[in-house]
Amino acid sequence: LHQPNLTEWILQIQFVQQRDGGFYICQVPTDLGLVSHQVQLEVLVPDVFILGPKDLIVDRGTTLSLVCIVENSPIPPDYVFWFHNDMLLNYQPKRAGVKVETDKGSRTHSKLEIKDANESDTGNYTCSTSSGKPYSIYVQVLAG
Repeated sequence: LHQPNLTEWILQIQFVQQRDGGFYICQVPTDLGLVSHQVQLEVLVPDVFILGPKDLIVDRGTTLSLVCIVENSPIPPDYVFWFHNDMLLNYQPKRAGVKVETDKGSRTHSKLEIKDANESDTGNYTCSTSSGKPYSIYVQVLAG
């Protein structure tokens, strides 16, 4: 970025990705030659995981409770979304008994709760954040 009438130039990277990490060189031509300055950008990727086993079995009629943790993040994520078989659950009006509560902080907790689980709740559950890699587990709801 360059503002007219200023001698400063700014490199601004929006929506930083891990692949943006690396070395950047600023070069300025002067009367004495080319002046260069190199900086290294390290992109921190938070750890995202769901507590418990990667495969979970619950009985029909019970409450399914999953907790997603986001840690080692310089700032809390903008959002934490929950998906069931790639369908967003956070704003799911079709299903009563689905609740998501997120407590943002240095270690963000997001809890997905599904009351009165049934066989249609079987499948992959994914916790996805604005800043980390998605994490998935498989839940099987047994009929009886």
